[in-house]
Amino acid sequence: MTWDRKMTTLRVILTFHAEITEGRPMSIHDIAKLGQMLAQFLKKFADCFARSAGRDLLLVYVRGLLSDVQRKNAEAIALDQNVAPRTLQRFLESIVWDEQMLRDRCQQLIAAEHTCAEAIGCIDETGTAKSGRETAGVKRQYNGNRGKIENCINHVALAYSAPGFDCLLDAQLYLPREWIDDSVRRKKTTFRMRLSSRRNHKSLWT
Repeated sequence: MTWDRKMTTLRVILTFHAEITEGRPMSIHDIAKLGQMLAQFLKKFADCFARSAGRDLLLVYVRGLLSDVQRKNAEAIALDQNVAPRTLQRFLESIVWDEQMLRDRCQQLIAAEHTCAEAIGCIDETGTAKSGRETAGVKRQYNGNRGKIENCINHVALAYSAPGFDCLLDAQLYLPREWIDDSVRRKKTTFRMRLSSRRNHKSLWT
């Protein structure tokens, strides 16, 4: 289980807030008013967590991501939500939960509630600038978000778009060959050890 996969599945959950607020950004007032609704919604994912502590921190983290906190990192969210920063960092790093089951549950909800004959899938990359070299996948490469080559990581994302509804379905970290060929470096970042950059001939997308 990796930090990257956990972050991806949490972003998938966030796509549902657009429907709750009719497409506008959620304010602090919205979160307070709809707190019970959000808690009920997140109960749909209760069995993705081995212990109640993980379920409780899911609510804390999602509320933080939907708040007006400017920097959406674990420390800033924890302080805003009156939780010890290290506790929320453990939620992303070491507390056991099944991020793939959570992602699949989100996709099942989308399929059940937002099926549309005019819907399309959108595949695109998204870059995030980084200042250090320890984040898995980081290197000097093109960052499409900023339109330049810089130290960053890239994700390949799959989104679902239908009239009146858009959401993220999944995303995968792009791992440069320098990382693929360096198992020691990957181990330091807790990234999975078996990787391949070879073309998948069974895939229709490669």
